[in-house]
Amino acid sequence: MNSIRRRLTRDVLAISALLLGGSLLALWFVARTVLVEQFDVALRAKALAFSAVAGEGEGRDRLDFADGFLSGREDKPTEDFFELWDSHGSLLARSRSLGAANLPRQTGTLARPKLWNLTLPNGHAGRAIGVVFKVRVEENEAGREHRRPADNVELVVASNRERLDEALAELLGLGGTCCGLLLAAIFVAVPRVLRRGLAPLDKLGGQVAAIDAGSLAARFPAAGLPIELQPICARLNELLARLETSFERERRFSADLAHELRTPLAELRSLAECALKWPETRDAATDRDTLAIARQMESLVTQMLALARGEHGALAANRETVALEPLLHEAWRPFAVRAETRGLRAKFSLASVASNADPALLRSILANLFDNAVDHAPPGGEIGIAIEDGARGATIRVTNVAPDLAPADLEKLFDRFWRKETARSGGQHTGLGLALARTFATAMGWTLTAALNEGRLTLTLTNIDLADARFQPTLVKF
Repeated sequence: MNSIRRRLTRDVLAISALLLGGSLLALWFVARTVLVEQFDVALRAKALAFSAVAGEGEGRDRLDFADGFLSGREDKPTEDFFELWDSHGSLLARSRSLGAANLPRQTGTLARPKLWNLTLPNGHAGRAIGVVFKVRVEENEAGREHRRPADNVELVVASNRERLDEALAELLGLGGTCCGLLLAAIFVAVPRVLRRGLAPLDKLGGQVAAIDAGSLAARFPAAGLPIELQPICARLNELLARLETSFERERRFSADLAHELRTPLAELRSLAECALKWPETRDAATDRDTLAIARQMESLVTQMLALARGEHGALAANRETVALEPLLHEAWRPFAVRAETRGLRAKFSLASVASNADPALLRSILANLFDNAVDHAPPGGEIGIAIEDGARGATIRVTNVAPDLAPADLEKLFDRFWRKETARSGGQHTGLGLALARTFATAMGWTLTAALNEGRLTLTLTNIDLADARFQPTLVKF
């Protein structure tokens, strides 16, 4: 399982191990460099002291004294060795501790001596320094002192470096032990620190897991949460608000649907019971009523399916260039008789405009708008029907007096099954007409909006400019 805590623990431990290991190596390298430099300083001091001693005294006595000077105490094993050559490579002197062995002849100047590691004649590890210096040799000839010109002398001094290696090994061991202890402490501390640091996330996860359909009204408190979790908490609260609204709308829809179906189903049941109880009294009106109720239920189911398809983007729209004026007259014709019966006057203001639309969907939209206007306008009123050619596209407006509507009702006007109480008892409208009209408009790339001005309701159907890609619908045929 992919775990953030486990991945963080692994990464922190790996980085800590790398940093500690790198720090140990860097420390050991620096300490080694310092200790070797100190050892070289001491070795150079011995070479300089030897050169100074060799330049004092007379003849062979000076070299013997220098050998005793480097040999140190007799109760300790010899740790220093030297060998001396003249400029021609002839051996001038060598330490008695060398025995039959010889030191490598590698030299540099006093300012820049030659330094290197080697194995001493006694088999131990050592380090040597090679320098060249000048010695003035004095001799007595025929009872009088004679001084020869200064001559170059090559000197190699070697010392045992086992103590240096032991010190470096101890330092490396101590650093490794400390590094191991620190890693062990990190292995113990890091998981606990991460567990404590991620506790708010675990708590938030538990709160999210406790949310169900019955607790969508709950909200996550952002106070006290780490800054990193506060945006997540805010997004979760927004999601819960949307889910609560959606669930509430679905619950309301289910209740409205049950209400809409209860009446026709009760009528069908009543007709069926009467036909079975008094078959001799059954007449053609019973069958006509049964057919009307079935058609009403079929219309309701068809509208619900169309709404579902539109909401899921599965409503196909076959757009083509449509002349709006003749199509609008054709759509108004079925409602003209009903409008005349109620004493309503239709006032047309139509521009000759052609626009991209689905003719079938546009007829259905206009039918719902006209049906709403004819049935809800007060008797003797006027219905305004207009076509306008705007900069963004064609616009169709249907206006009627709506004395029962309030500005707050505009937000609910396109909700499914929403109707004013005064209109619900009639049973002629299912409350799906305007919702279905907006769904059809969206499917073919139009917008449908409502406005209320001084008691007059205006429903505006606008063709969106296709150049604006934000309004181009992506639809899949069902």
